Amino acid sequence: MQLDEVTRRFGGVTALSDLTLRVADGEALGIIGPNGAGKSTLLKILAGEHRASSGTVQILGRDATRMSRHALARLGVGFAHQIPQPFRGLTVLENVRVGALARAGRGRSTLTAAQEVLERCGLADKSLRPAGSLPLLDLKRLEVARALALRPHILLLDEIAAGLVGAELEAGIELLLAVRADGPTLVVVEHVERVVAEIVERVVVLDWGKVVAEGTPVQIAADPLVQEIYLGARHAAEPAPRATGAARGPLLRLSGVHAAYGAATVLRDVDLEVGAGEMVAVLGANGAGKTTLARTISGLTRARRGTVVLDGEDVTGLRPHERSRLGVAHCQEGRRLFGELTVRENLLLGAQTATAREAEAETLGWIDELFPILAQRREQRAGTLSGGQQQMLAIARALVARPRLLLCDEVSLGLSPKATDDVFEALEVVRGSGIAIVLIEQNVHRALALADRAYVLERGQVSFSGDPRELLDERRLREAYFGRTADDHPGGGAT
Repeated sequence: MQLDEVTRRFGGVTALSDLTLRVADGEALGIIGPNGAGKSTLLKILAGEHRASSGTVQILGRDATRMSRHALARLGVGFAHQIPQPFRGLTVLENVRVGALARAGRGRSTLTAAQEVLERCGLADKSLRPAGSLPLLDLKRLEVARALALRPHILLLDEIAAGLVGAELEAGIELLLAVRADGPTLVVVEHVERVVAEIVERVVVLDWGKVVAEGTPVQIAADPLVQEIYLGARHAAEPAPRATGAARGPLLRLSGVHAAYGAATVLRDVDLEVGAGEMVAVLGANGAGKTTLARTISGLTRARRGTVVLDGEDVTGLRPHERSRLGVAHCQEGRRLFGELTVRENLLLGAQTATAREAEAETLGWIDELFPILAQRREQRAGTLSGGQQQMLAIARALVARPRLLLCDEVSLGLSPKATDDVFEALEVVRGSGIAIVLIEQNVHRALALADRAYVLERGQVSFSGDPRELLDERRLREAYFGRTADDHPGGGAT
């Protein structure tokens, strides 16, 4: 399998840029990298879900650049997704038979083929259960089983271990080792370091849609460039103690919060506090639950257990627009702008509360001072702005609501160093105005330099909370960030 100078664009965003990659027959290749690096886009191009904007893809000796998803499945490319996508009303057996139909051979029963796959995946005793009734581990097994039913020559695995903990993770790794032993070519996107260390023999690191490093899992774990990509370059300024509103009692308090998507529990027993006018950094590896935490605070995701309290009021049961009226603004990852609307029109959409409308002129004046470039481009369509300008607009739209609490999810993602500087300088001004900020950020050292306090999530649980200066010790940071140090086992901790 090989890709030559493959580029994939989504509008003005380049997800993959002139990517060249070779994968040998029977090889197990790991693909890692930070959010937005292009990992899932790469898998979807190989599976036929996306097509390359330019460049060529060869799979099993054939030009697959323009092949459809079903044609690639018949060719022998299986794809197991991060979030299991079974036909929930069908039985486990029926789900796997659907996969077997795509490459059914003469004289071979799809029933027999499906039963064999279920036996291999530890689901034989659950074959007659509806797929929608399965717990998370069995859903993951079923997702792999559906892909294996194709009898694939190439198997694409997208974060199969995501959401698994403890004995579930052990069982997931055991399944993947069994799949590996059968000999198909594996391309594995994964953030759980043990999976990378134990399953693959070579790792490719993507950043900004390009290959920036490759080697064995041990080599990649020790690569300083990979550490910088995941943790961010050290910023000259170190965290300094600041007088904050935390001493006056928290503006926001989460107590024992659990959140889940279907059977997948993403947050477990999370406690978190944010004081008035305080900037709190929330850090963690991909898949740790950071975005789910922001969504749970804003109400986009309902807490399954625990409470969310805003300025003494229990808002756990309130919907997003109700929390917005109480002063919660959410600047989501990916900006979520209306590209065909102008800068001015996007901003006005943020002023939906009565308080915001009354102070609209004053707020827009403050935003013009905060982001002068937006004042100059007020009538320009948002979709034609640069990435940095779009991120400024996304933050500005949240601020138009005149919030007391601003949730910022990966605001530096994909930005140039200069644009990143501009965004973080603006956030310092916002914090200085008295607005509390929850900063979810992949550039760890930059976030630590700004934050009053820090939390680290590791597989949905808080592994550190306290003074950001404590995380300046690299070993302490890695322990909180990855759950163990690179010395604890051969796989290291860069994933």
